[in-house]
Amino acid sequence: MARKIAPALLAGCSVVVKTSELTPLTCFKFMSHISAAIEAGKLDLPPGVVSVVTGYGHTIGEALTTSPIPGIISMTGSVATGQKIMTNAAVNMCKVSLELGGKAPCIVMADADLDKAVEAIVSSRVIFSGQVCNCAERVYVQSSVYDAFMEKFVAKMKSVKFGGPKEDGVEYGALMSKDQLDKVQGMVDRAVEAGATVLCGGKAVDGPGYFFPPTVLVGAAQDSEIMQKEIFGPAIPVAKFETFDEALELANDCEYGLTSSLFTNDYRFIERARTELLFGETYINRFHFETIQGFHAGWRKSGIGGADGKHGLMEYFNTKVIYVQQ
Repeated sequence: MARKIAPALLAGCSVVVKTSELTPLTCFKFMSHISAAIEAGKLDLPPGVVSVVTGYGHTIGEALTTSPIPGIISMTGSVATGQKIMTNAAVNMCKVSLELGGKAPCIVMADADLDKAVEAIVSSRVIFSGQVCNCAERVYVQSSVYDAFMEKFVAKMKSVKFGGPKEDGVEYGALMSKDQLDKVQGMVDRAVEAGATVLCGGKAVDGPGYFFPPTVLVGAAQDSEIMQKEIFGPAIPVAKFETFDEALELANDCEYGLTSSLFTNDYRFIERARTELLFGETYINRFHFETIQGFHAGWRKSGIGGADGKHGLMEYFNTKVIYVQQ
């Protein structure tokens, strides 16, 4: 919420937030902090400048995105929802800023620090139960270090603790809904049916809560669903490659273009990744998470526009040129 509301307010805009029908409580908590700051006299924000509405996309969302009032519609969500918003916004030629899905590839070269790569990729897969659009979604490892990497990677994934919010040492919790749990399970099951092998995890946990264990798959074909579509859960396929050219081809072979990562100490590969990886963000030897000073923006079906930094702030401005002649 902060990355959407703050720049809009700085630009002088009023804001109407429509929360996800599945996760409204996070927004409510954020707004409670704003209300507390107003009551304490620490924030001068007139009533109505920031409003929150809840409901389903086909009712509340439809009304908001077809209204002639908004100057911009900014949304984080699925590709399908983004396409629907674009269709609705086109009626009034309303500007859109859309952060949509991702299928982030991680490339691990033979000269990489494997321990650092394993730590970063595991953290980037399981954060928020894998329900982040810039999470690591697939891994490509150079064949000469594939076995060594996999030994470390599977062991690290197996060691990840998941559970309820009151349990000690938990690294991630439940998926957000039964539908999401079924989606992740279905993708893993279909991958196995198509020939992939599960090295750890693979089955939803019985009992209360929508928990899915850390899952690693190998042997999935490049054109398979699990290598091409966003999983949005703590499961990840791994494949091997021979050359950096092959790695680039595999990484770019998807419809998304949000985030990517490269693990190497060779600056020649880093320079090539800078221009040849077709993603809005590329992380080098680090965890998949952006900083507020950057510009979080996707290419291809991962969206239009973006958030954070100078460019994210400018999303909320219109340009105007005045010509004066005496």
